[in-house]
Amino acid sequence: MSFERIRRHKIASSIGALVLLLLIVVALVIIFSETLVRMLVEDRGSKSLGRELRIDGPLNIDWHWAFTEIHAEKIRLGNAPGYKEPNMVEVESLDLTFKPLKLLVGKLEFGVITINKPVIVLERKSFDDNNWSFPVFSSADVVEETVTPDDRHNIPLIERLELKDGQFTYRDAPKQLNLKLKLDSVSGSGGEKQAGKNRENGFTVKGDGTLQGKKFSLDASGGSLETLRDSNADFPLRFNLVMGATQVTVNGTFKDPLKFSGANASLKIVGDSLADIFYLTAIPLPPTPPYTLEGQLTKVGNVWGYQKFSGKVGGSDLSGSLSYDVGGKRGFLKANLFSNVLNSADLGGFIGLSPDVENATPEQKEESAKKKASPKLIPDVPLKVERLRATDMDVTLIAKEINAPNLPFKGMEVRFDLKDGLLKLNPFKVVLADGTVEGIIEVDARQDVPPMNVNLTMHKLSLTQFFANTRFESTTKGLFGGKINLKGTGASLSDVLGTSNGDMAIIMAGGQISQLLIEASDIDIGQALPLFLGKDKSTTIRCGVMDFDVKDGMLNSKTVVLDTNDSLLVGRVGVDLKREKINARLDAKPKDNSILSARIPITLSGDLKSPSIGLDTKRASARGAAAIALGTFLTPFAAILAFIETGDAKHADCRALITAAEAK
Repeated sequence: MSFERIRRHKIASSIGALVLLLLIVVALVIIFSETLVRMLVEDRGSKSLGRELRIDGPLNIDWHWAFTEIHAEKIRLGNAPGYKEPNMVEVESLDLTFKPLKLLVGKLEFGVITINKPVIVLERKSFDDNNWSFPVFSSADVVEETVTPDDRHNIPLIERLELKDGQFTYRDAPKQLNLKLKLDSVSGSGGEKQAGKNRENGFTVKGDGTLQGKKFSLDASGGSLETLRDSNADFPLRFNLVMGATQVTVNGTFKDPLKFSGANASLKIVGDSLADIFYLTAIPLPPTPPYTLEGQLTKVGNVWGYQKFSGKVGGSDLSGSLSYDVGGKRGFLKANLFSNVLNSADLGGFIGLSPDVENATPEQKEESAKKKASPKLIPDVPLKVERLRATDMDVTLIAKEINAPNLPFKGMEVRFDLKDGLLKLNPFKVVLADGTVEGIIEVDARQDVPPMNVNLTMHKLSLTQFFANTRFESTTKGLFGGKINLKGTGASLSDVLGTSNGDMAIIMAGGQISQLLIEASDIDIGQALPLFLGKDKSTTIRCGVMDFDVKDGMLNSKTVVLDTNDSLLVGRVGVDLKREKINARLDAKPKDNSILSARIPITLSGDLKSPSIGLDTKRASARGAAAIALGTFLTPFAAILAFIETGDAKHADCRALITAAEAK
């Protein structure tokens, strides 16, 4: 009996000793907790992270059974070697509460966490060199290493998180991104149980900053922090970003937002020019007039999608779907775009022209006015080669109809194939005058001064279409074709043409043309006057050939011939594409006897944008002097003899001309 009492006494003493030891340990932890926590954070934390982790300011711990309060100041985490900022993370002060009794069952639950004036700098110099890789993790993807479906439930519970007056900087050299965000406030809470219902307070973010040097503001709100613990729960998010005239609005849900593995949300984009989207996405688009697009935003793995979007770009409708793969070293955009009616004025940005439409912005209208006032015709806006190097793309644009005043465009199909800075428009196909202009256009932006190659073929273009809605439409018929082969180098279209080499040819066999046009080119007053007063007639076209050589930006004609049953038109054309000057002459030789034919060559000279049309003054003076002499020595009626043609022009050798042009 006494033995049993002794045994019980020993057990009670042992338990008492353990309790006393535990109380002593707890007391020591409470008394020396600041020192212990500082040692664990600075020594063990620095060794684990491979960076210096310091609490340079005060550290206070106020123990309570319900909630223990911690206050720390001047917390900093050193940056990776070779990066300019000394610290990757700096925090002015940190206040948090946690439930100490939950530690006894292996759980960590926080109350309110308040982070004041955090400064975070994330930077990537290359795809293998960034400042957020730590030795404790086996890869640079911290989220993938620390948050898996199996251990997600171990993420600490947070009742409320508040971030005040923060700064976030992200630099990505491979993708040429530079983001600096000033956060006015970030607040979020876990789900709360109220009246038997789960109410999610969610989080909000407000701030402003710069992206690629452009100012923007940010306003976002979403689901609760508790939702982050459930990888199967859809995370609601509303996001509004304003950068200048560009406004991006996202509203929907995201799958597993810690990994950002999926998305299903509406996306509306409004702006002055699609070119400004480059600052947000690194996608190189041409300048356009104001636009509005709206569609569905999706994400599967590394591929973002913009599905079934539609809207307006200037005076054109635009719809389609696209995907943007951000998983590789370079982004890859694949898109199929469609327009029922494409306004030709909206395409000016492709060749360096400012939009010339009614709904253009004041800045675009001012730029367009400057271009109109300039003596230059060819656009000289430099191509931004760095944009073409930022992203690869495979984009097809199909326009069912093109609205182009004074030009018989019908439609187009163009594929933009951009890879490693080499842009190919292949195929390039435009339906023009019931025929086609198709071929390949290449721009090599891998070089700072990019070469450009143009190889286009014209098939069965209708001559009638170019005289539509004129008095010559019914008397002008026939089909023509040709080729354009040019190679040049330069940052703008003006530079490219000013340095170009190659050849051009236009060929026509058969057809009809207004006799009034022919007689007018011959200044045949005798035959043209009845046509002016009465009904115009047609004359048969035997052949037409225009053959040009281009060397160092100088375009010179080898052959300019239009042979009809009525007259033989022969010309000479010279164009300085660098200086934008033209010097051309058209000489018509009648094939029939004609009265009152001056037979004076027509000239075209001066600036390419506004050339002067006139007559060969030497020939005109000679004809005039002959008329005066005859009128003086004979009779006044004899003066008309100087304007009588005998019609000795012969037919051109059409077969030889066409064969020579086709051989090129």
